[in-house]
Amino acid sequence: MTLALQCLVGLTLLVTGATAALPALWLTREPQARPAPKGGAEAGTRLWVVRGAGRRWFVNGEPITAAALAGLLRSQGPAVDVRFLPASTLAMGEVSQALGWLRAQGTAPVVLELPELR
Repeated sequence: MTLALQCLVGLTLLVTGATAALPALWLTREPQARPAPKGGAEAGTRLWVVRGAGRRWFVNGEPITAAALAGLLRSQGPAVDVRFLPASTLAMGEVSQALGWLRAQGTAPVVLELPELR
C-alpha cells in the first residue's frame, strides 16, 4: 500500500467518524447536576473516615487512634453520615474487615466510598 493510499484511507475514516458524531453533538443537552444523596448531609454531620496503610485512621483529615475513633462513632447518633474511604494500597480483605469494624462501633450507617474511575 502506498503512502498516498494510506493517507486517503485515514482521511476517509476521519471524515466518516466526524460526520457520524455530529448529530450526537447537536443533540446533547446542558449538563445537569446530580441531586445530593439523602441522609445526614447537613454541615458538620458528615464524617470522612480514611483507613491508611499501617493500620492508621484519619477522620476528616486528622489522624486518630482506633480507640478514639471507636469512642467517636459510639458518641455520634444515627443522623451522622459516615463515609469510609480506604487507601488504595489495602487488600480487599483488609477493606472488608475495616468496614465491618466501623459498622460494629456505632449506630450510624457506614457507607463505603470508592472514587470513580475515569
